[in-house]
Amino acid sequence: MTQQLSQMRGWEQWQQEIVALLRGDFGDVLQVASIDDVDWPSWQGLFIQGRSPRSAIERAFERDL
Repeated sequence: MTQQLSQMRGWEQWQQEIVALLRGDFGDVLQVASIDDVDWPSWQGLFIQGRSPRSAIERAFERDL
């Protein structure tokens, strides 16, 4: 149970970091007002792969070629 709780906290922190980075990188073109504005099922695979929030954004926007 402790591991599951730790993973949940890690996921939540990762999501918050993604939102902050998206606002910083794309705030002028993306409307990311809150954590609920992101399609998290699309991002979860990147989290499971162990990507950092920055790496996940680079991959999602195909900037890590």
